[in-house]
Amino acid sequence: MIDAVSAAAAASATGAPAAASKAVSQDEFLKLFVAQLQNQDPLSPMDPTQLTSQLAQFSSLEQLTGVNTRLDGLTTSAKQQNGSALLGLIGKRITIDGSRLGMKSGQAADVRYALTQPAAKVTATVRDQGGNTVRVVELGAAGTGPHTFHFDGKSATGATLPDGVYQLEIDATATGAKVALPLDLASDATVDGVDLTGDPPVLLAGSLRIPFDQVREVHSAGTSP
Repeated sequence: MIDAVSAAAAASATGAPAAASKAVSQDEFLKLFVAQLQNQDPLSPMDPTQLTSQLAQFSSLEQLTGVNTRLDGLTTSAKQQNGSALLGLIGKRITIDGSRLGMKSGQAADVRYALTQPAAKVTATVRDQGGNTVRVVELGAAGTGPHTFHFDGKSATGATLPDGVYQLEIDATATGAKVALPLDLASDATVDGVDLTGDPPVLLAGSLRIPFDQVREVHSAGTSP
């Protein structure tokens, strides 16, 4: 009986299956423990060391169960709070990574970038979701400071690109340099919905699905960043 209770305690503490391929609950552990006390041999009583060990295992199990329950509660509460916070962003303008272009009816948001030194050549490359290049736009030389790229939504053949999400990369070759370097891009979008079905939830802005950790700034509707 002692071995059976010890095994049950170990299975409960570790989540391992018991002999019946079932994890032993706290109630089952207590029933086994009481049965062990009631049926022990009076001429050969339970070893006090084993009794203490089993009680210690049960105590640890009870504490761990309580911790897990509280953590589950905190996780649920955090998800609810995050969802409420995201719902509050509906209608707001946000600044996000500009390397993803949401295309709709040939229109895409303007993309901002900045040069810390004059560039002899600036090139914008647009790719579809499969990584295929659909357009390369040569922007020429540019000076230091902020700049804006407006994409006309056309392919290399002049056809209007289908609606969807495209990848944008803008490279700049500094004056006197031979290697072009990618620039950090930013664009603005208006949040028109929130998808709460995923984990984590995402913001919806046209065809874009935007994780909250990609939001750089939040502004009131109608204001410019």
